[in-house]
Amino acid sequence: MKQLPVIFKCSHHRKGNSDLAADLFLKGIRSAGGDAEIITLGDMDFEHCIGCLKCRTAADNRCIFADKDGAQELYEKIISAPFTFFASPIYFYHLPSRLKTFIDRGQWAFEAMTGNSPVMDGLKSRPAYTCLLAGRPKGEKLFEGAELSLKFFLRFFKAELQPAVVFRGIDEPQDLGNDAEKCALITASGKEAWQRNMNNG
Repeated sequence: MKQLPVIFKCSHHRKGNSDLAADLFLKGIRSAGGDAEIITLGDMDFEHCIGCLKCRTAADNRCIFADKDGAQELYEKIISAPFTFFASPIYFYHLPSRLKTFIDRGQWAFEAMTGNSPVMDGLKSRPAYTCLLAGRPKGEKLFEGAELSLKFFLRFFKAELQPAVVFRGIDEPQDLGNDAEKCALITASGKEAWQRNMNNG
């Protein structure tokens, strides 16, 4: 049985534009005959990385907080998923705090990757996708910080971030839902992701 892709809903706000983006991506996957697991990251809570670097020398580079919250299980889903999708709002030119905390805790994976750990040994490169939605209607570097953080975090897991789908001026709760063209684009992205990565396996 093939491992399912994983979709991360990253907003702290339920049933808003980011959640809809995740649902639309899933709709596209299902239209291609596939399915995916949805993780509501915004409802979870994680211990913060404290920079102790104990993961550098721990067995399997395991974080000292690995047994205190669900972060490690989610990292393992990224490792095993054929592809991932992150739907996130932009807060002050960056990612929301729970997603950023989750990224910071990924330090253990950086240590594992650079230390030739068996955890990462033989792991193939896989794609990762994202849709970023900002309330601001303009801003040349509005998505730059978020994309860079996601890009290099995902590389710890040998997942390569594909060009992001980004939308400006998505502020009110129904803004995305009221734009049929944007909705269709996200749905088509999900369908293409499944067809590209799963139909040849």
